[in-house]
Amino acid sequence: MGYSNLQKVVTYFYTVPENIQNGMVKIKGEEAHHITKVLRYKKGEIISVVDGCGLRYKVILEQSQKDWVEGKILAQVRRENEPVANLTLACGISSGTKMDLIIEKCTELGVRSFIPILTEKGMVELDELAKVKKKLGRWNKVALAAMKQSLRCYLPLIENPLDLGGLLRKAGDYDRSLIASLGPKSKTWKEALEAEEPLRDVLLLVGSEAGFTEEESNSAQEGGFIPVKLGPRRLRTETACIIFCGLVLSYLGELE
Repeated sequence: MGYSNLQKVVTYFYTVPENIQNGMVKIKGEEAHHITKVLRYKKGEIISVVDGCGLRYKVILEQSQKDWVEGKILAQVRRENEPVANLTLACGISSGTKMDLIIEKCTELGVRSFIPILTEKGMVELDELAKVKKKLGRWNKVALAAMKQSLRCYLPLIENPLDLGGLLRKAGDYDRSLIASLGPKSKTWKEALEAEEPLRDVLLLVGSEAGFTEEESNSAQEGGFIPVKLGPRRLRTETACIIFCGLVLSYLGELE
């Protein structure tokens, strides 16, 4: 495929809000290299730039150097391709690169933020928390790439890992909190989401590979989480996260 064909593909580029001032946008580093060396955009061509905070800018390129490009803002759009409902996914930390997949696919669906959770049956012990925090940089890169690929303008927030107690203290900040469960008292996701007023902030909780202990599950439900079944079959963590987010966003009218 030639470069001329590549340029016809809709592509979003990212820069931090601090690089947008006085009607001008500056893009640095790898993003600038991708614009000038990979896709070979030239002066006078128009690109779309997102700031990760909800704004997309239509920008005409004016100048470039070795490690940066700069352009003039022609127009801006707020919250393009963004769900009205803010969905947060709290997921038990799993081994390997499963979190990468979860963050990538759920960002594409429209999740606004992620909270990695340390669980009793998880593969990460509390004394390994420092190692987990080192993964945040990689997870943020995964979220950034997924944001651009899916043409979103919000870069999902990936919070520092919490234990279940820390998450329960945050549950009151949401209109509805749901936990994926195979328990006999679990509701359907439609039953769990019924509300007289629109739901704007929803928190979803999914366990790690080995699931939650009975004590953790009980604590979550006592803390306000509604148990929700995702069908009769037991799903892997990454599958449950993607399905759970998709079902909720669809119910809220965000995948129509």
